[in-house]
Amino acid sequence: MFRKKDKKDKAPVKNSARIGVKKFWAWESRELSDAGFMFLVGYIVFYCTDVVHVNALLVGTLIAISKIIDGVTDVIFGYIVDRTNTKIGRGRPYDLCLIGAWISAVLLFSCPQGFSETARIVWIVFWYILANAVFYTFLNAGEKIFMLRAFNHDQLVRMTSLGSVATSLLGLSCGILIPQLVERSGKDPFAWSRMAIILGIVYTAIGLCRFLFVKEKMDNEEDNLIDEKKEEEKLELKEVFLMLRKNKYWVLYCIIALISNIVTNMGVGVYYFDKVLNNIGVQSIFAALSALAVFALVFLPQLMKRFNVRQILMGGLLISIAASLISFIFYRNIPVLVAMYVINMAATVPGVYVVNLILFDNAIYNEYLGLHRMEGSMGSVNGFMRRAGGALGTFLLGVALTVIGYDSEAATISAGTIMGLRVIMYGLPILSAAVQLIIWKFYDLEERMPEIKDALAKRGTPVEDAPEEII
Repeated sequence: MFRKKDKKDKAPVKNSARIGVKKFWAWESRELSDAGFMFLVGYIVFYCTDVVHVNALLVGTLIAISKIIDGVTDVIFGYIVDRTNTKIGRGRPYDLCLIGAWISAVLLFSCPQGFSETARIVWIVFWYILANAVFYTFLNAGEKIFMLRAFNHDQLVRMTSLGSVATSLLGLSCGILIPQLVERSGKDPFAWSRMAIILGIVYTAIGLCRFLFVKEKMDNEEDNLIDEKKEEEKLELKEVFLMLRKNKYWVLYCIIALISNIVTNMGVGVYYFDKVLNNIGVQSIFAALSALAVFALVFLPQLMKRFNVRQILMGGLLISIAASLISFIFYRNIPVLVAMYVINMAATVPGVYVVNLILFDNAIYNEYLGLHRMEGSMGSVNGFMRRAGGALGTFLLGVALTVIGYDSEAATISAGTIMGLRVIMYGLPILSAAVQLIIWKFYDLEERMPEIKDALAKRGTPVEDAPEEII
């Protein structure tokens, strides 16, 4: 009467998006190592001026130049990685560069005290370039192809969402830990070297878990798609300058990225906490409470139903201006500064998650102009502008510290220098946000999208809506 169930009936349906706890955290292990590296190296200018006593303007200039070199090596090393094919994979071998990156970082913060100022500068710039422009550039170049060959499409979508949360939390732990270690190290060169060695050993061991426990698939559909598109990518590279001449919207967005990164990469915070608030370690409080800003993403879907991307970003800039102004006024009131910092972070968080929407619209606009979509080329141009902004920010910090008369060896800091630090810390972000607001006024691509899509439809060019995973 009843059919006996076959064993096949009991077989579970395979979930193509399932990653597995071990593989997920093995992959994220290097994100923790990366965050630790970036936080530590972010103190390099402070280390130069206050620990090994190198001229701020000179070291800022040289580090800025090294960041430009980093932009050049990105292209060269990307070319090398694209042509790599070994028994253990194409991108996976480059994860071993993590060892070289941390060794270079340890030596970077272990500058011999007996050296002359010129020799100290050469030492620092050499190891900085080796760590950032060589080893970490190889790491970043290999990461994308490693990821494409380690996960299928459904897993990649899940990694985009869950991975971003995990990366934020892991970065938060570094933001709490490292300022405390910097505070305890003080101005003692040997303490800084000891701190770098400990962090290097721990984060290298953790970061290598990705290499050890995540393997590339030798026959991956996503990787085959990359190979099939090589000729198309060559065409895009030839058209990139034409795209920059014709697509004014992407040029505007890249200028905004440049201006934004000048301020965010200056690294004045450590000087402000050290000289104005007299406590570098208090940065840990700011880092811990910055996690509250992530809750702003809860309101992003509702905001996007009522406002377009440009309006959301402009609203965030207005909030940032108000928060920076209040911080400038109450410049020693830590509770107020923390509150304004969280508000400022919450106002800027949505911008990180709508970049792909801006890229998607500009790809459609490129088609409207008779060009290829060029998502990759636009991403490369934008990435270069961000690095250029970071380089310019480092240079301007050296100039600003010189102008305000900053003296790392002075027993007391003058009122003029304190005012100068206030202007750099809060005044420049206000100016930067104001300039960005003006530029956004000329960015009306979203309002034009309906007519652009209609024109493409009349040409017989299909236009897809933005995939849900990038919204």
